[in-house]
Amino acid sequence: MKFRLNDKQRGYAMTAIWVFTICALIALAALRWTSLVGVFKKAVSVLAPVLTGLVIAYLFSPLQNWLEKYISRLTDRKTPHPRLRRALSVTATMIIILLGITGLVMSIVPELISSIKNLLVNLPDYLTSMTDWINKHIANFEKEQPQIYSALMTVWNNAQTAVNSFADQFEPKLDSLATGGAGILTTLTTGAISVVNWVMNFLLGLIMAIYVLYNKERYQAQARKFLYAFLPEEHVHNFLRMGSHVSYTFMHFLSGKTVDSLIIGLLCFIGMTILKMPYSTLISILVGVTNIIPFFGPILGAVPSGLLILLSEPRKVIPFVIFILVLQQFDGNILGPKILGDTLGLPMFWILFAITIGGGMMGFIGMVAFVPMFAAVYTLLSDFIKGRLAKKGLPEDTESYLTNELHSAKTIPKEQVYEIVTPDELTEFHPAGKENKEP
Repeated sequence: MKFRLNDKQRGYAMTAIWVFTICALIALAALRWTSLVGVFKKAVSVLAPVLTGLVIAYLFSPLQNWLEKYISRLTDRKTPHPRLRRALSVTATMIIILLGITGLVMSIVPELISSIKNLLVNLPDYLTSMTDWINKHIANFEKEQPQIYSALMTVWNNAQTAVNSFADQFEPKLDSLATGGAGILTTLTTGAISVVNWVMNFLLGLIMAIYVLYNKERYQAQARKFLYAFLPEEHVHNFLRMGSHVSYTFMHFLSGKTVDSLIIGLLCFIGMTILKMPYSTLISILVGVTNIIPFFGPILGAVPSGLLILLSEPRKVIPFVIFILVLQQFDGNILGPKILGDTLGLPMFWILFAITIGGGMMGFIGMVAFVPMFAAVYTLLSDFIKGRLAKKGLPEDTESYLTNELHSAKTIPKEQVYEIVTPDELTEFHPAGKENKEP
């Protein structure tokens, strides 16, 4: 006797199989989490040149497009020369990348090394001054609260010993870097990552980026072809639309925030030079780099910078704090909105959420990258929810759900119900969308 399933039962069976498979994979991942992390790290290490090339090509694709547009005015005066135009634009992009990296290294790194070395040399004197200040202000604790006084002094002495030990180990490495002595290779390759491997991965990444930039339209077409071959058209359309929105939000935020941070770092350097602050180069770089991180960036840059000035020249710490506050207010209220506008459109809670998750998973890079990516996903999800509510004839604004009232489709006039995604929008990704257009 044969047992036959109808379509409904077959659907239930497939759902049960998928649920069981997903639960089994989750259980296996939980049991073998350490091994999976090791495999993932190994895969990332092996694919480092490929990933580097893809990242370089993605980040500098707008620059290559801009160069190609202007180069076409020279190469396409009589007849089009697409290959020559593309080759020249890619070559110019690579030259700009190499010149930019070389210029930054030659102009910033020596000054940065000098500032750090000066800090390490003077660190014992700074710590001695700080110890005298602590003894002066908590001297009363020695008689009134001897246990608290002893605990505080123990913590400070341990911190002082650790800092001095770090300075003694790190200063010779800076000397080797600054002088280019025979020990420079050993100094640089000490640690988990070898500088030789890093340079090789970067050079291979540049070569792969050249190929990707030169044939990027073809690679994009191959990716779309793969998606259309294995996924339903509607899913492909949604995936392409989501990818386009995420890419636009990420690139617009990253480019704008980079320009904003460069300006803030330069203004910080000019201001600290005028005010004759110590370690102006080191602090300006720190303020500029951390400014890329939304919300937490100014705090992450200002707090260690203020502590550094407090150790070296305590009387200048208050002018520095005032200067940083004025600079950040200028950035938050004038410069940032002019450059970025309302790029994110994300509530503060979700910005903090994205920074926390990104920082926990990928450190500084995650704190920068997760915010625009989460903003794009948040916008797409909001549009999807509005579309679902509109189909049901329910209110779309959040304010309508602040009360415990029950909603029904009668609360919205029928003529206000609309589709978020129209068939015309689907045709921009694939001509087959025209065949699916409803009358």
